[in-house]
Formats: sequence, C-alpha cells, structure tokens
Amino acid sequence: MDFHLYLGIDEKGMNRFDYKQIIKWMFVITIFFFLGKMVWENWNEVKDASFTFRPFPLILSTLIFAFSYFIQVCAWHLITLKLGIAISLRETLESWFYSQLGKYLPGKIWLLLGRFYYYESRGKSKKLISTALYFEMATIVIAGGVIFLASLFLLEERPHFFQGEQIGWAIFLFLIALLFLHPRFLQKVMNWFLIRFKMETVTFSLSCPDILWVLFVCILAWLIGGVGFYLFVNSIYPVPSRHFLYFTGALAVSSTLGLIAVFAPAGLGVREGALVYFLTNLVPAPVAVILSVTTRLWMTLIEIGLIGIIYFTSLFKSGLIKRNRHVKN
Repeated sequence: MDFHLYLGIDEKGMNRFDYKQIIKWMFVITIFFFLGKMVWENWNEVKDASFTFRPFPLILSTLIFAFSYFIQVCAWHLITLKLGIAISLRETLESWFYSQLGKYLPGKIWLLLGRFYYYESRGKSKKLISTALYFEMATIVIAGGVIFLASLFLLEERPHFFQGEQIGWAIFLFLIALLFLHPRFLQKVMNWFLIRFKMETVTFSLSCPDILWVLFVCILAWLIGGVGFYLFVNSIYPVPSRHFLYFTGALAVSSTLGLIAVFAPAGLGVREGALVYFLTNLVPAPVAVILSVTTRLWMTLIEIGLIGIIYFTSLFKSGLIKRNRHVKN
C-alpha cells in the first residue's frame, strides 16, 4: 500500500474528509478559546463571584437529571408502540442508551444509525423506523421550544434577543415547526417525495392525540431534567428559584443547537457557546462560561454512567440466564 494513501493523503494533498475534520475541530477549539479568553479577561469578576459547593443538591440534581433520560426512553417507546415497531422494554432501554454513544462521533448520524440497525435486525420496517426517529427528534426539539418560549414570557425583564418583532417571528417559526408534527401533513409531504422517486408510499398510524401525548411526555422529560439542571447550578452558584424555567429552556435550546450542529461531536463547543449566550441574561458572562463547561462535564458523566449501568445490568442478567440453563441441563 502506498504510504501517502495509508495516511489518507493523495497526490494533490490532504483529502476532503481529513480537511473537513480539521476544520470541524478548529471551529470547536475556536469556540472554547474565546470562552476561555472571556474568563481570563474577567478573572477578578470570577474571583468575586459567590461560588459554593453543596454536596446534597449536587447528588440530588444528578439523580433527577438521570431520571429524565428514562422519561425520554418512554417517549421513544410510546412512538414505536403507536407505529407498531415496538420491542421489549429491556431491548428498548439498551438500544436507546447504546445509540447515545453515537452522538460523541462527528456527524450525529451514528446516533440514528445505531438504533436504526438495532430495530432493523429485529425485522422492523425501515420506513417506520425512520418515521419513529423523525418524530422522536421533532417532539423533543419542539418540547424544548415550548418551555423556552414560556420561560421568556415569564421573565420579569425580557432578554435583548426577545424584543419587538422578534417575538412575532419566534411564535411564527414555532407554529411552522408544529405543522411538521401533524401526521397527515407529514404523510403527504413524505409521500410526495416517495412518489417522485418511484418508491412505495407510507401510511402513518399515529394520530394527532398520539403526537400530543408524546409531546407532553417530552415536555415532562425536559422539566424533570430542568429541575436537575437548576439544582446542579444552584449547588455551585446561587440562582433564584424563579428562574428555574428559564434555565430549563436555555438548556433545551442549547442542547438542540448542539444536536443540530452535525460537525461537532456531541455538540461540543456549540452547546457551551449557546448556553453561555442565554445564561448571561441572568449571571455574569465569565460565570456563565464556568457553569456551561461544568455542565458539559456533569452531563457527560451522567450519560456514560447510565450507559455503563445498562450494559453491566444486561451482562448480569445474561449471566443469570445462562447459569439457570446450565443448572436445568
């Protein structure tokens, strides 16, 4: 094998894939550079900030936030039930949590592909799996938008990005997003494209009440996660409880932006930058940077911990089943 090809370099230089990867990581590094620069230039403000450390709220916040992931699994399982592609609850938990590892890879497609192939290997319809993934993504994003918009209206003083005509545009875009959750509308749009590509059309078994119920579960997941996030922030920096909903909405929107940013593994940099932008309406900018970065670490540890628990629980159950079979034989 040619040494240059082994390194991924052709005669004209670095190939497109490697070049894009470098640009992606440069973008992420640039975001963290400016966030770090903000903290460095305002270090006196950071030193004077009333940071605290309260173990009990931290532990409680971790448990509550971890529980919100299981509510999200319930929303996914509900969608698959309505579409007729549900698998056992144990397999649902495993497939959902294992697929979360995919978002730590650039492209985000691995998160979807992991679950797609898991369900396909069990004989489920490819079109219905794709439909379920779409509805899960759409409902969790719109649920976060609902909470964020509500929080903006409940703030005593509206942020600078939510003034005048911007309010109208935000509501208009939100209503458009809701339209893409309507089963009949979405079915017509998808079938229009399928017919153009001479593919078999689809029929959704989901109804509007079904979608609204899933949306409610997703809102519940964000609210529970928001309680955990607020308690986490409050365990290291005091924040008035009346801002709980705004913190929940800020986390929801920043997480969504990080998910949409396909170039950033797990939204690295994007989520932090967006969260800093929103939190600066309530806390000093350098403090917002520290809260954003520590939130990343906290959430990552929770996700990895939950995946580990699911994995070792599965191994333990498999071991018990094999042992019982051996005893019977």
